[in-house]
Amino acid sequence: MSVSEVDVAVVGFGPVGQAVSAWLTRAGHRVAAFERFNEIYRLPRAVHMDHEIMRLMQDLGVARELEEGMFPLRDYLWYGADGEPVMTLNSPRPSVSGWEPSYLFFQPELERILIEAGQEQVELNRGWVVEGLEDTGDGAELTLRRNHENGAGKSVTAGETRTVQAAWVIGADGANSFVRENAGITRRDLGFQERWLVVDVEPHDPAALDHLPPACQWCDPERPATHVRSGLKHHRWEFMLLPGEETSDFEDPATAWSLLEPWFTPAEGTMTRTAVYEFRSMLADRMRSGRVLLAGDSAHLTPPFLGQGLCSGLRDAANLAWKLDLVLRDKASDALLDTIETERQPQTEWIIQFAIQLGKVLCELNPDGAAERDANLRGADEPPPIEPPALTEGVVHQPDASDSDPLAGRLGVQGMVAFEGFDGRLDDMIGGGWTLITTAPDPLAGLGEPERQALETLEVTVVSLDPDSPFAVTDLDGRLTGWLEESGVCAVLVRPDFYVFGSSEFLSGLPALVAGLRDLLALKPKPLVKE
Repeated sequence: MSVSEVDVAVVGFGPVGQAVSAWLTRAGHRVAAFERFNEIYRLPRAVHMDHEIMRLMQDLGVARELEEGMFPLRDYLWYGADGEPVMTLNSPRPSVSGWEPSYLFFQPELERILIEAGQEQVELNRGWVVEGLEDTGDGAELTLRRNHENGAGKSVTAGETRTVQAAWVIGADGANSFVRENAGITRRDLGFQERWLVVDVEPHDPAALDHLPPACQWCDPERPATHVRSGLKHHRWEFMLLPGEETSDFEDPATAWSLLEPWFTPAEGTMTRTAVYEFRSMLADRMRSGRVLLAGDSAHLTPPFLGQGLCSGLRDAANLAWKLDLVLRDKASDALLDTIETERQPQTEWIIQFAIQLGKVLCELNPDGAAERDANLRGADEPPPIEPPALTEGVVHQPDASDSDPLAGRLGVQGMVAFEGFDGRLDDMIGGGWTLITTAPDPLAGLGEPERQALETLEVTVVSLDPDSPFAVTDLDGRLTGWLEESGVCAVLVRPDFYVFGSSEFLSGLPALVAGLRDLLALKPKPLVKE
């Protein structure tokens, strides 16, 4: 048995584990990731990410490469029982994040690119199963056993074991998370449970299915169905199992082909997978237990009708990464990690509940009920854009009762800027991390030493939209200037996950804003250096 020590042990190395590992290793921490399977899972699962997640991929330096293999999505169409449109869900363009509202992708390609982004720093251990996890108070001890895949692709364990000592453990090990169960974290069932057949195909001619909407739902009471592109070359259909049908009824590929027949035939391409999935809605009661943190499907499960399962997991990863970085660097106490749950779970529950409501619309099997639903939807106003709610608690500016902050907890805007002879998206020009955006020529003038030290501790990048400022960037498309003007503020403080901590109407309010951040983070002052 071997023993090793790391700052963070990440259990599960799908996209959520890959992303959080990349952020933490980029910050200089030693991360060991453990994945039970020996290779990337070669079949698609998630297929959708929104603009917020694309900006996070930009922060990891992989957005441009990902974009080459993605299909931009602008409209999500719903058809009634008669095959005619009843509803279109869309998002405004341009998005606040500076990317298309949504993208459709092929997950194995996403994973390949994410792994390559962090492969030189992450200590990746494939073929290891966690069998024991003990929180020791000042760290955690994991016991792992060597795992192999048998000829059927199923995992079987072998005899070799090892022990890993970690300061922190992140459970990104999926719906049946060992980490969650070992930590004694329970889940709430939010009440949606349906079985669907998932069928993935690859056409011989990628353009052969261009006549279909890239993402749509057929609300057919005879059998509800879904179509969605999976990147540029692949497509997916999903079919609801009807009452009385069993999973075994769909084991023969001929059954899946018969369901596909109205749109796709064997002569047009290959069927790469068929599987019956049970769509569920679950939410963990906690995202932290001592030295253990949860992210992704280990913390929540959502029905797929919003395409937000992986998005929610990557939001977890981004939220967790910048907070754990501060704790590991001893800039903040570990109480900061309790705000992961405070911030993430309300957003995630909103997404799950929204997806459940869409699922109820889609899964109506009574013809009379379906006809009434279709009439109501066609007579209703256009649905509002789909955007998760703003953060209201956690590391978010909380003005007193006599004041308000119009931007606190909302996503920050990314525009096109010019800086030092180059132009591009804001984050690419100035880097990630904490950012102070202001219209003032000298935003630091009114700050006292404690506030200046707080900005220095957080390594805040200062950006001024005033052309005469020493911190000036040129606002090429006017989006940043317009954002501040329309919001009635002169300064915005944006977090590393691109949510706004807070804003100030006047520059005179900036010291109090920074002081509030310092207090919420419980930033530890730098030790005095003796000369």
